[in-house]
Amino acid sequence: MDPDEKSIRTRGQGFSAPMDRDWIERLARRYAARWESSEAIVRSHLERKVHARCEASGEDPSIALESIPGVIERLVEAGYVNDHRFAAETTDRMRRAGRSKTHIDSRLRAKGISESIRRDLLQQGDDVNQESMAAWRLARRRRLGPYCENPGRRERERHRHLAIFARQGFDREIAERVIDAEAPLESF
Repeated sequence: MDPDEKSIRTRGQGFSAPMDRDWIERLARRYAARWESSEAIVRSHLERKVHARCEASGEDPSIALESIPGVIERLVEAGYVNDHRFAAETTDRMRRAGRSKTHIDSRLRAKGISESIRRDLLQQGDDVNQESMAAWRLARRRRLGPYCENPGRRERERHRHLAIFARQGFDREIAERVIDAEAPLESF
C-alpha cells in the first residue's frame, strides 16, 4: 500500500491525529479526568485504545506503546492518577454496599493495587465492626435473615442465606450472627 493511500485511509476512519506521545497523553488525560483510576487501569485502557486504532488503521503500535509508561508517570506526578486515592474510594464504596474484606481485597487486586496499599486500607479501623456492618448492609439489601418478610421462609432458607454470605466472603460466625438475629439492626 502506498504511504499516501494509507494516510488517506486513516483520516477517512477518523484518525487524523498522529498516534504519538501527545495523542496518548490527550487520551490518558481525558480518561483520568472522567474516571478515578489506578495506574494499571489507565495503562490497560491506553493499550486497548492503541491496539484498536492499529487494528482499524494498520498503523504500527510500537511508538505509542513505548510512550505509555512515561505518560502514566506524568499523570501520577500531576495528581490525576493516584492508586491510594482510587483504592480508598473503592474500599469505602464497597463497604457501604455491604462487601466483605475478602471481596474488597480481591477487587482491588484485580484493579492492579499493590499489596501494601490493600493491606493498609483493609487494616484501618475496627475490622470486626466494619465487617459486621457490611454484613448487615448485605442482609438488608438482599432481604436476608431478620430482613426476610416471611418468618417461615426465613427458617427454610437459612442455608441459602448463609451461602450468599459465604459467596460474598464473610466469615460463618458473622453470617450466622446476622442471619439468626431476632430483629433487624436499627441504625448503621
